[in-house]
Amino acid sequence: MPGHPEHFGAPAMVRNVVGATGVTAAAAALLGARASWLPMTVYGGAVYLAAPRTPGGAAAYWAWPMQPGPEVAAWVTAGTAYVVGAALLALRGPRPDRDHAKGWPS
Repeated sequence: MPGHPEHFGAPAMVRNVVGATGVTAAAAALLGARASWLPMTVYGGAVYLAAPRTPGGAAAYWAWPMQPGPEVAAWVTAGTAYVVGAALLALRGPRPDRDHAKGWPS
């Protein structure tokens, strides 16, 4: 039921920003800063197209961006993505780009 602010308003937006930040941080650590936007963009588009119309169930975990704001499982998944992504980025830092690793100017 996207488009209903009473279900998909500010709480869902905050959750989705938290989760997307975690996925992007993890991607920066694993793929590099230049490509860090790509996994969340592809995943977000795929989930938008594939998520079931009824919220909850197993989809609350794999389709967390399309769940209503108060869906607890979606919050847990987004929070986990944030914690894992932030930890990866803090521990490893962003993966260096090939051009910078060779000493080439940008």
